[in-house]
Amino acid sequence: MSYDEMNSFILNYIENDITGRAIMLTGEWGSGKSYYVKNNLKSFLEDKDNGKHKCVIVSLYGLSDTSEISKAIYMELRTIKKSPSTETGSTAKVVGKIVSKTVFNGLVSKIGFDIGNINDDDLQKVYESVDLEGKLIVFEDIERTQIDIIELLGYINNMCENDGVKVLLVTNESELLQFHLKGIKKQEYGREKTEYIKVYSEDAQKYLKAKEKSISDTLQFSANFQETIDSIIDGFENEDLNCFKGVLTTPRRSLYRTDITNYREVIVACQKACDIYNFIKTHSITFDSEFKKCILIGLVNYLQKRLDDYDLKFKANALLDPDLSGDSVYPLMRFCYDYYHSQVITQEAIMKTIAEYSDYIIYVDKTGYDDKDLKVLYSLYISTEEALNTAIQNIYNRLDDISDISLKHYDRIINSLLILKYDALLNNDKIDEIIEKIINNLKGRGAKFNRTHHLFSSTLDIQDADGTKKFKEIQNKVFESLNYTPDSIAMMDSMNYAEIIAKISNDNIRQYNPEKIMERIPLDKIIEQIPDFTAETLDDLRHILSAIDYNKLSEETLTSIKQFKDDISSLLTKEDIDLDCIKKLQIRWICDAINRNTEGISE
Repeated sequence: MSYDEMNSFILNYIENDITGRAIMLTGEWGSGKSYYVKNNLKSFLEDKDNGKHKCVIVSLYGLSDTSEISKAIYMELRTIKKSPSTETGSTAKVVGKIVSKTVFNGLVSKIGFDIGNINDDDLQKVYESVDLEGKLIVFEDIERTQIDIIELLGYINNMCENDGVKVLLVTNESELLQFHLKGIKKQEYGREKTEYIKVYSEDAQKYLKAKEKSISDTLQFSANFQETIDSIIDGFENEDLNCFKGVLTTPRRSLYRTDITNYREVIVACQKACDIYNFIKTHSITFDSEFKKCILIGLVNYLQKRLDDYDLKFKANALLDPDLSGDSVYPLMRFCYDYYHSQVITQEAIMKTIAEYSDYIIYVDKTGYDDKDLKVLYSLYISTEEALNTAIQNIYNRLDDISDISLKHYDRIINSLLILKYDALLNNDKIDEIIEKIINNLKGRGAKFNRTHHLFSSTLDIQDADGTKKFKEIQNKVFESLNYTPDSIAMMDSMNYAEIIAKISNDNIRQYNPEKIMERIPLDKIIEQIPDFTAETLDDLRHILSAIDYNKLSEETLTSIKQFKDDISSLLTKEDIDLDCIKKLQIRWICDAINRNTEGISE
């Protein structure tokens, strides 16, 4: 349900429901339920066009007795602006109002005074103060209360059924429904099959029986991601933070994917980012929008990842750590990490990080394959000549800013341009000029480029012999510009093959020549990195291996792949290698794919 649909449903419940039961809103912890109630539902219900219904919000977290709930409701009601005295001046005018005896009795019990010693006027004032007419009582944190759940639901049932009060319970119901899976063996088509069913605990079964009497409808909460994030940002009233509405989305695919699911941690990250922005302004430090964005996204993503692993550590002697943010473009910065954990921040640390990030971002793929110009160029086989000429001109202009197009795209840009020039016979003078700009941009960057990217190579199949020869010439110029030596080229041993595999798999594989890829990738070196691969990377590798025409492979490459299959299969039985069940499944699938495709092919 959308926020508007939930608002309408709850308004109808307040004004028209006569079942005498409560309703429930359930969702995972941190999913934004409380934020929705306080910042969306409350203002909606209290709007004059929607009946000006007041929300009385009470957290049951830590409460141990229902009388404490009555006191909490009473204290919350005391904060609501009283109606004019002309509306509440006499006992007669209390008629028609909902005065909850359940709350009143619990309140008197909690306070502990003797009703017999209070005069009628004072007692009437207390009684009238528990007026719940037209109001919605919202109980949060049901699963965190110390009150017995059956006793609590009995208290709520009395309020709703006997007193006519409207109640909304906000909870993570899955925490109340503990269960285990029980296997039941069945015969199906002559074969034995095991079917698993949920078996609820004794407490969960009691809860479900009590819920049937006390709660009529259960709404499954689903946050409006962008609306919630933007609302959180608005709440800080910070000019720097406000620039980034819309940027907190699911990050681009990476080896350590980070999904934003806990909005409480988003609020914490925004607070830390605002503190840092204010510090930077106070010390007159100059920084650009991307650096500012990196502060926020790095913190948000890190706090999400930390929910699953509180022992995450920053890389030693590093100023940037993309693993902790799950986004290579927006890594977690060391000074942000230190500020979160130790509340310490220095101008020197920020200045060093600004310089480091400016250099780092040159080597990182900022746009991926959503880049409009690159998308046209890489889809040359379905583009138009006019669109390609426009993209080539744009790329030519953009290469003047070395941080605009990642160096990681340079080899493929040249591949595509040479196909256009030699295979498609596209006549465009900018092709050679782009290649010269690329060579100049790479000059002297061999040390870092070699560590962050596979060696400059031909990933697309250039059919024309002159085009292939030209690429070899350009490749030599590139290596010379990068100051590569035979020793540095041999550094393929230390490459991050997971990144290469993800890059190839993310593209449309048919744009590559998979057979050439397998000839270049040293499978014996990949074996060493397999235990550190994610299941997602193994899945990418399997798709590449499945895309190969094995009949086109050289005998040497075919032998290498078969050996790779034997080596990777042996990992499944090694006790000193830690592989979870999903990684093992992927490895078995890889072996099956190689067996299936090499069957019947002689070396």
